[in-house]
Amino acid sequence: MTALLAPLLGGVGVVIAAAAGPLVTGTIQNRRDARLTADLERNWELLKELKAEQENPWTHEVAQLEVLVRSQLAAVMARQTRFVAHRRNWASLGAVTMIVVFTFPLLWLLAIVGAWWAWTLFVALLLLALILCGIGLYQTFNPEEPPAPEENEPSSSS
Repeated sequence: MTALLAPLLGGVGVVIAAAAGPLVTGTIQNRRDARLTADLERNWELLKELKAEQENPWTHEVAQLEVLVRSQLAAVMARQTRFVAHRRNWASLGAVTMIVVFTFPLLWLLAIVGAWWAWTLFVALLLLALILCGIGLYQTFNPEEPPAPEENEPSSSS
């Protein structure tokens, strides 16, 4: 029974790791974005209040807060720009699916054999599949940026 259950659990582990990785990453990223936006709003209001005072003993702190607000604003703008240009590399997700489809039967066959060398290969193949699925999922949801278009300079000849 255990010889039949082990490959099944290995395959289920690969599928769970492939599905749960992006979900957890997306949740953490959304939380960071919300916290950064809330911090920016609070700092913006504080900066307005400090600048509105007639006699302002906080000139040095206001300058530091301005630098902080500018860096937070730049970070929010960069994240929003990345969100607008959001792309996925679906070919990498297809590769992850193919890895799962091909490794599950191999893991099953290795577990049925039950020899020490088969379990060694089972563990090695399972680790390789998990690593490749992780890389594939990362590339699916974080594709490389396309190269920036080169600006064509106008020719000097008329």
